[in-house]
Amino acid sequence: MRIRHDAVFVSSVLFSLSLILLVPHNLRYALTWHHRLFQQTDRLWVENHFAPIGFASLALVFVGLIVIWAGYVNRVRWTWFVMFVIVWGFAFPVHVLPVLLDMHEHLIDWRVFFEQMKVPGGVARSYAMGPVDFVLMLVALVIPVKSLFGGQLVGKNDGGSG
Repeated sequence: MRIRHDAVFVSSVLFSLSLILLVPHNLRYALTWHHRLFQQTDRLWVENHFAPIGFASLALVFVGLIVIWAGYVNRVRWTWFVMFVIVWGFAFPVHVLPVLLDMHEHLIDWRVFFEQMKVPGGVARSYAMGPVDFVLMLVALVIPVKSLFGGQLVGKNDGGSG
């Protein structure tokens, strides 16, 4: 078996890496399935939305991995559109949009944020991981565009007019 080092292969590896990086975070959410409610105060209990979000996110991750390794590496064009939907319909609104909204509303104290980044397993580190993962996915989405869509169209004439 020969390993190809072309744009689609590199993109597949980057997509796989970025999707696999999402698994631990989403698995933590999914593992809260046995808690139906979370206690916020003495009198306030809120429904657990983390478990369904975790399971749905894990499902999207696994669908993405299946699409990548079943069709994307074989240059099946529609799989690029599936990955486009995963990047812009899942990764952006779930992992980047909350950060952008917090930045817009000035809810982030950047000095404290960067200090908290040094804490292993801290909230700030997982908060920053989403945008980093999104950028990795975006790069993986852009790299193979020329390879997938820049070639000759099927049935196109090569020569002059007949």
